[in-house]
Amino acid sequence: MKNKILTYGIWVVLIGLLAGICIAIYMFNKPKRDISNTKPEYTVSAEQLLTEFTKNEQAANAKYLSASGGKVIQVSGIIAETDQKGDTTLNISLKGLSDSKRINCSMEKTEIPGARSLKAGDKVSIKGECTGYLDITNEVSMVRCIYEK
Repeated sequence: MKNKILTYGIWVVLIGLLAGICIAIYMFNKPKRDISNTKPEYTVSAEQLLTEFTKNEQAANAKYLSASGGKVIQVSGIIAETDQKGDTTLNISLKGLSDSKRINCSMEKTEIPGARSLKAGDKVSIKGECTGYLDITNEVSMVRCIYEK
């Protein structure tokens, strides 16, 4: 009787472990959303987006975020600075309400060659996935961004 319970328990643990491994492999290999072919749910200015997050972060999160991640939005504004690290990372900061409040846009790897020519002071429109407001850095974060020409 004791051996039967032990054998049954081992099988349950093995099946659970196998299911967990399969889910992890699926999530790791899950295809990313193609931002360039996705219509933005909202089109806003950098100032408007920052105002919404600083006035009522919960309402802005409900509007710009979803349970499965950020919603695709298009933000227009003036570049405060660009930060490129090697050939794989380019972050563009859009001016906000003040020098300390900005929108940080992490560009898609495929967009880096075209966006290298952008500089501080340029007016741009960037489409990407909003991931929320960071209190520590006073910025709205966007990922998988593309430069809309």
